[in-house]
Amino acid sequence: MSHRWVPGAQGGRPAWMSRTVGAPAVTRARLSSDRSSCTCSEHRTHPPREQSMDPAARERIVTRLAEEMGLPVVLEDAAQQPIAYSPHHDLTDAIRRETILRRSTSEVVVDHFRPYRLPERDQPFVIPGDAARDLLPRLCVPIRHQDVNLGYLWVLLRSMEVTEAQLEAAGDARTSLLRSFLAEDRIRESETETVLDLVSGDPERGVTALTDVEARGSFPTGRRCRVLVCVGQAWEYPPVRTGFWGAGWAPAGQDQLRAVTERAGIVVFTAGTDHLGTAPIVAALARLRAVAREGERLVVGVGSLVGGPAQAPRTYRQARMAVRVALIEPDLPVASWDRLGTYRYLTQLPRELLSDGVDGRVQRLVEEAPELAVTAEAYVQQAGAITTVAEALHIHRTTLYYRLRAIAGFGLDLGRGEDRTVVDVGLQALRLLGRWPAP
Repeated sequence: MSHRWVPGAQGGRPAWMSRTVGAPAVTRARLSSDRSSCTCSEHRTHPPREQSMDPAARERIVTRLAEEMGLPVVLEDAAQQPIAYSPHHDLTDAIRRETILRRSTSEVVVDHFRPYRLPERDQPFVIPGDAARDLLPRLCVPIRHQDVNLGYLWVLLRSMEVTEAQLEAAGDARTSLLRSFLAEDRIRESETETVLDLVSGDPERGVTALTDVEARGSFPTGRRCRVLVCVGQAWEYPPVRTGFWGAGWAPAGQDQLRAVTERAGIVVFTAGTDHLGTAPIVAALARLRAVAREGERLVVGVGSLVGGPAQAPRTYRQARMAVRVALIEPDLPVASWDRLGTYRYLTQLPRELLSDGVDGRVQRLVEEAPELAVTAEAYVQQAGAITTVAEALHIHRTTLYYRLRAIAGFGLDLGRGEDRTVVDVGLQALRLLGRWPAP
């Protein structure tokens, strides 16, 4: 027996949709770094005994389903980002090719499916194809628990018809994957809570977190470590937060603990050497940017190396200050506390003191002659190398000399080391205050 699906209709509820999966409810409450939390260890959310399914196991489920249905299958998370996919031989279309090649679902594709209100669906349904746009019909099987969609199985179809046997096979795969998603969700929530307690600075919460870390056995408490903080406008996009879990932030051979909140991603990772190698961090950022919306920034701040997780609050504070600098410096996607220079002092000042500390001459320069302020900043950054400064500003050397004389009219002689420091520190402070460059 087969079902011919009417476009947009949900159809009857297959028997497997009412199956009860033996897993407790998932806590969907949003975590934030400033949440209140019970510090009593007996009320602590400990890691579950069950383990989340590894990617290879999920891929086997997807591949088996594809073999049973005789059709190619993709598994996506709740943000419609691909997790696993079966081999695609003779049946594919424009959307499927793009998703597999990019290893992510573009915003254009997400928008294409938006009219079908995927987050509200709880039954399998078929989306019609469009031959003119090289789009095949596809069966969508929501993986849902307690009114929350955790992911989707997508099956490319040759027609709008789906047999009972195919629906039953999809139902079996959905049940297995649902258990996997629920286990993974609980593990991630537990790990997030542990990390937030670890970096909180509260002694009792810190001890409880260290106990949890030791109980996990997957993160050495005697190893030196750093903390990383990831923020930015792109963080508001769910696929970015989802992708954060799968990114390899730690150097090869090192361990990591992660937390995802509404405002930021946090990683505590071990470090084998004093030197911070940023290559893994840059690669992880690139991976997240591939799924972010165009034009939205995502940056990282990294704290200094500390003796172990017990000192995580210190490196976490530094990472938060470093990420403030990354947010205001357009050419600095990864800011390390070790290399912040003057910003290490400025980021620790309250806004009022920071504002009061800006030299009046620099303030006047920014307000009355912003072009000269740009010139002064370039001059300081290039250590007064006239040719290099002129090239950076795309001006003639004669023009640069003219501007330097104009800057001197504000009482700032950039030939003097003290005045160069005043300009450098003053403009950095104004950047932190959001007053430079001018909005």
